[in-house]
Amino acid sequence: MGFTSSAVHPDNVVATMSGGEKQGVAITRALYFDAELVVLDEPTMGLSLTETKKTLDFVGNIKRAGKSAIFIDHNIFHVYPVVDRLYVLDRGKVAGMYSKDEISMDELIARLYRVAQTGSLE
Repeated sequence: MGFTSSAVHPDNVVATMSGGEKQGVAITRALYFDAELVVLDEPTMGLSLTETKKTLDFVGNIKRAGKSAIFIDHNIFHVYPVVDRLYVLDRGKVAGMYSKDEISMDELIARLYRVAQTGSLE
């Protein structure tokens, strides 16, 4: 799954791993057990920059493995690069649905601000 540290190997105790490495183990387990869908809820929260990059790389590996993922996060800068479709939720309601190829990051951010200020995209 992309561990680059020579210190990480199958005999490691997960409790001794970093947050990013633990995320990698969780995703790898899901793929190993042939999960068709992996749900990631705030997977980068509290991670260092290096661990965040590893976790986002793992999300990309899910797609390359031919599987699907639901990536729930408040940080659009983490979400946008690794997704195909975006659902914007506001107070439990869908405020927007987009294919990534139909909306740029700047347009999406502008719409997110609009929803935050008005509760609506209109």
